[in-house]
Amino acid sequence: MNKGLIDQIVNFVREIFAGLDSGYLFFGGPVDIVRYVFDIILITFVVYQLLKLLRQTRAWQLLQGLFLIVLFTMVCSILGLEMVGFIFDNILYVVAIAFVIIFQPELRKALETVGLKSFSTFSNALSSEYQEGADNISLMIENIVGACSEMSKSYTGALIIIERNSKLSELLEQENAVNLDSSVTKEMLTSIFYKGSPLHDGAVLIRNNRIAAARCHVPLSESLHTKVSFGTRHRAAVGASEMGDAIAVAVSEERGKISLALNGCLYEMRGGEELKRNLLYVFGIAGAPGKNRRKSRRITNPFPKRGSVSVAHSAGNVDEIIRSKGSDLVDGEIVAVSAVNATCASDSSEKVTDPVSELPIAAKKSELEFRRSIPKKIAYILASFLISLSLWMYIQINTNPVEMKQITVPLQFRSEGVLESKGLETTDYTIQNVNISIVGRKNVIDDFSDTDIGAYIDFSPITDAGVYTLPIDISSQKNVYYRVEFQNPESIAVVIYHSDE
Repeated sequence: MNKGLIDQIVNFVREIFAGLDSGYLFFGGPVDIVRYVFDIILITFVVYQLLKLLRQTRAWQLLQGLFLIVLFTMVCSILGLEMVGFIFDNILYVVAIAFVIIFQPELRKALETVGLKSFSTFSNALSSEYQEGADNISLMIENIVGACSEMSKSYTGALIIIERNSKLSELLEQENAVNLDSSVTKEMLTSIFYKGSPLHDGAVLIRNNRIAAARCHVPLSESLHTKVSFGTRHRAAVGASEMGDAIAVAVSEERGKISLALNGCLYEMRGGEELKRNLLYVFGIAGAPGKNRRKSRRITNPFPKRGSVSVAHSAGNVDEIIRSKGSDLVDGEIVAVSAVNATCASDSSEKVTDPVSELPIAAKKSELEFRRSIPKKIAYILASFLISLSLWMYIQINTNPVEMKQITVPLQFRSEGVLESKGLETTDYTIQNVNISIVGRKNVIDDFSDTDIGAYIDFSPITDAGVYTLPIDISSQKNVYYRVEFQNPESIAVVIYHSDE
């Protein structure tokens, strides 16, 4: 009968202590130790990034609960409480499968974010395509702002989705979507969303600075439905912004307000000019506020993290709203998005209103939040290191453990020419083979044979006739690390006499 998961974990912990006691847990040479350290550091970084992504999702609380359950069950197993161990052993697999199924959207979103940020950083660092298209993007923004301002005055509802690195091909493949491939102009956008137009119901998708399709139906945000002040169009805008790194601009048909959706957050703009400033800022185009100060950070990671957003007012009003969830502030880039109100799909509160403080005071607040978040960041780094170290030890113990192998090798001689040059000879030996036991990692030991290792006697220290006890040296031509645990015999007695005797 297979052992339960908890029993395996308990046995693994015991093997760790046994490995520490024997000194074999970190068995290896200097090169191996350097490789181990690099391996652990790399996995620590990956785990830390995953924890940062998962803690922004609903799955984070469940993960913490699962950890406490496993810890509790391990303690019960060590104390010999068999019934508790049996129950949790049988339900833990079900909980793990249910976790993946229930939180599949959050896990997919986290993986998409990793790919988006990595690819965006790499591509922007190696190519000038982004800078070359700055003029086209500026012209596109001008037309979007002009159309939204006009539709805002006439209370015409609109939803414009701007595709960036993450492709939204699923919107183009819908049956109701109408492919256009048109230039982005103010007149084109206003005519699409005109109340009498057959294309006004749905969203416009902009790809590569061109209108790719109209009448696209966007998945609604699942977390924003409790916000009673927002309708279907705003939920669709937030839902679109959650699809990778897309940007959505919504115009309210009831209030005539313009809103900008970015990475699951919805920001209400004061007007077209403020929308323009923020779009320029997000795309890193000249003229955006604070460009010189934040150029590289904004281009490589142009969308804010949930729970770490700085919302600043337009020119002429230096009041700044800073909303931060403690530890998130230290990890994320603060994007200065101008807005009146800000609402995030992951927030429990409905909005953040202005004003809170003057800019210098707000800066002090953000610095205070930064300092408060340092202990949490250290805790996450430490947790990531412990997880990485545990994974490394588990792999070493189960897939590449330290093993012992017994080999019989023939006895060989070195420096026999030294005896001849000195007029010396030796008698035949009664010992022809040496039995040895070597210890090494499984991948090394499995490839070892008696031809890869040798037992040698060195005659170079002998200067005259006599009886000598010479040590038997064990060595290998392979560039691998191993240790000789047992050797029989360790030395041999030889009789040296003059050749003329």
